[in-house]
Amino acid sequence: MSELPTVWVLGDQLNRNIAPLRGRSPSDCRVLLVESAAKLASKRWHVQRAHLVLSAMRHFAAELTAEGFEVDLRRAPSLVAGLREHCDEHGVERVIAMEPMSWDGRNLLQRVGVDVVATDQFCCHPDEFADWAGGRQSLRMEDFYRWQRSRLSVLMDGDEPIGGQWNFDHDNREPPPTDGRSWPALTRFDLDEIDAAVLDDLAALAAPPWGAPPDGSWPVTRAQAVARLDEFIADGLAPFGPHEDAMLRAEWKLAHSAL
Repeated sequence: MSELPTVWVLGDQLNRNIAPLRGRSPSDCRVLLVESAAKLASKRWHVQRAHLVLSAMRHFAAELTAEGFEVDLRRAPSLVAGLREHCDEHGVERVIAMEPMSWDGRNLLQRVGVDVVATDQFCCHPDEFADWAGGRQSLRMEDFYRWQRSRLSVLMDGDEPIGGQWNFDHDNREPPPTDGRSWPALTRFDLDEIDAAVLDDLAALAAPPWGAPPDGSWPVTRAQAVARLDEFIADGLAPFGPHEDAMLRAEWKLAHSAL
């Protein structure tokens, strides 16, 4: 049996600093990622969405491998099947995973008996929300929003919001503009060999995903996501606010970040 624990990283946890990976070195653990055939077959995905998830997983696995980690990126009939195959092949006695974002995911991890650590992907963990909500006669988004701002010190000046106003929703509901203005352009990322392999695998499915193929609009690595965020803050944040709820048939993203 292997004394080295496995950290199981799910497809929406691709972050080197998630709780079970933070501070770990290649000598501390191996890493498991599972591409589930059942998940891919559960519905007809848009090809850009399916590509985004698989490409991000494979790029993350490559980054960890380059760092020296032993990474098992495994295709399997299901997540549970992939976990069992990994444990059987490597003689794993202990698997560590972070709480999934979904209730279904949490129930799955409880059933398979892995060591689950608290998620740090929420700005407010469900347990914290339960403490806040307990005993309240009503739950209002505005009350929760102000509590979050205060306890996390987000745009606060002591106990008051910077600028003296909690929100500007009344200013951010303008209809779609009709003046023919141009909107911030997206920098598109080059597709690499990993992206090409993902697209080949998707095309080979019994029910291939539908839609226009990826064109580099969606970041699939942290470096790309940070670059997109910087671009949005510089060019898109100001025009985003007033038209945050607007939609135009001729312009699919307006000033949204596309993150």
